[in-house]
Amino acid sequence: MCECYELNAKASALNRRFPLLRLAQADMPRSFEMHPTDPVLMITSTGSGHMGSTARWGLVGSFLDHEPRNPLITLPGVALSCRPFYSKILKRNRCLIPATAFHAWQHLANGAQKMRISGPCGELMMFAGIFDHHPLAGTTCAILTSGANAAVGAIQERMPIILEQEVCNFWLGEHADFPDAEFEAVLNAPSQYRLKIEPVIEEAPSPQLALAFT
Repeated sequence: MCECYELNAKASALNRRFPLLRLAQADMPRSFEMHPTDPVLMITSTGSGHMGSTARWGLVGSFLDHEPRNPLITLPGVALSCRPFYSKILKRNRCLIPATAFHAWQHLANGAQKMRISGPCGELMMFAGIFDHHPLAGTTCAILTSGANAAVGAIQERMPIILEQEVCNFWLGEHADFPDAEFEAVLNAPSQYRLKIEPVIEEAPSPQLALAFT
């Protein structure tokens, strides 16, 4: 997955998706394009509902003595529940990271083309994520990934794990006995999510604007 995703949606759209969320527009990120280290929106469970809050994109586990130079922006979902430290985060700190698209680079004979990957009707997507609280780095998060489906696989090998609504509720739910097998099934299931892939056409700067900075 490219180190960029998009959240171009109103708070009201998220509130309709999660009726107990009650996000205000001021709670939404100021930028539509999210990049590593940016503050991003995540949705978590409060037990009685859902809460939207901000985390920095790039996971810094609380078990680390100091912040790494390149925090993990993505983590493979496969066998995550078996990995030391990260399995503990998976069991206690799961989140959803809403997006309207993510970007990838398609390598062509004459260079690389930035591609925008979204739902076919522009609907909100929910990425599976985990987060943690570090005494120095604060609250940080990462997006979990799986092997790419047939459409995305023509561009890159991996893609975010996109959760359907009923799976979102299971993902955020509280579990007295953590259902390892069920979570492994979610993290390893091939994506059936329909996606639209289109090139991003970058607008060339106007001659007047270019002239102003010469």
